[in-house]
Amino acid sequence: MTQQIDEKFINLALNLSRKNLGITDENPVVGCVIVKDNIIISTGVTAKNGRPHAEIEAINKIIDKNILVGATLFVSLEPCSHFGKTPPCVDEIIKNKFSRVVICTIDPDERVRGKGVEILQKSGIKVEVGIGAKEAQNINRAFFKAKLENKPFVTLKIATSLDGKIATKNFQSKWITCENSRKFGNFLRSKNQAILVGANTVRIDNPSLDCRISGLEEFSPKKIIICKNLDFTFAENIFTKNPQIATIILCPESQNNHPNLAKFLQINPQNLVIFCEVINEKIDLENALKKLNEIGINSILIEGGSSIITQFLQNNLVDELIWIQAGIIIGNDGLEAVGKLGITNLNDAINNFKLQKFWNCENDLIRIYQKIF
Repeated sequence: MTQQIDEKFINLALNLSRKNLGITDENPVVGCVIVKDNIIISTGVTAKNGRPHAEIEAINKIIDKNILVGATLFVSLEPCSHFGKTPPCVDEIIKNKFSRVVICTIDPDERVRGKGVEILQKSGIKVEVGIGAKEAQNINRAFFKAKLENKPFVTLKIATSLDGKIATKNFQSKWITCENSRKFGNFLRSKNQAILVGANTVRIDNPSLDCRISGLEEFSPKKIIICKNLDFTFAENIFTKNPQIATIILCPESQNNHPNLAKFLQINPQNLVIFCEVINEKIDLENALKKLNEIGINSILIEGGSSIITQFLQNNLVDELIWIQAGIIIGNDGLEAVGKLGITNLNDAINNFKLQKFWNCENDLIRIYQKIF
């Protein structure tokens, strides 16, 4: 096949992968297209919760497997070569006698990394890698970061007034932004594995942190609270609404004997407390992110408040910044979105975000920035 034709089928595989972004848990989202004689005979995408894999889904759609002999398989990520919760995809590819496999990018997981390509080549299958690599890595950016840096991809969402306030001085914040901006915020929740807030947000705003878009409710993220102590009533919305969704508390080791610990864990057997290191009387966020990565959290959406926003920015732990700015002005007695950063020299200002896109949403302005590495 020519390069142009390969690109056409790879682009289809990439578009298929976008379809299930956010619903494959810690697994990467992968698209697969099977082609024979320049005709698409099957497609597949990684299923909900990560199984079956895209290649297996596409292969299983073909009843007469003899049709697959000599076909070409286009896939957005290197086929797996290890036994996990499912057998290796490379075994099925070899078994069905594909003649060629075109792959966007190598899998960053050290259990696979290049091994899938090697096994396929040794079996006599022609393998090509690299078409659409950048786009494939961007689609699975959270998976790549988790495997290469052992930390989740962090998206910080800030919703403020025109003058950068998240609430009035008496903590009123509903609703600063318009309804459609809030729907966009809920959509972001459905695309991330977990959503993170501080203890003050739980106590003052009493959020439920679920996805409230019709049809996407089942994709509400796990809930994460950073706190110094476990002094909650457990009547808060985060614990009582959608209790089947796990809540994870990040707190110091000193809370190990807190009387509320057992109560929290009894609310939902999926709930979890992770004891983290403490620096200057605050949770060590770097340590916390690594521990979240260890339990399979690849992507986190942060929704404040000001203290959490400031700490993540100070520690250079934000990969994507989404700022939703309403056309209202609250004034200097309102609550700032970003607290004191200790910057006295303009050259020390945080300047490692690049504007990627922006658009108007009614009277709001939504801007998306990516961290410059």
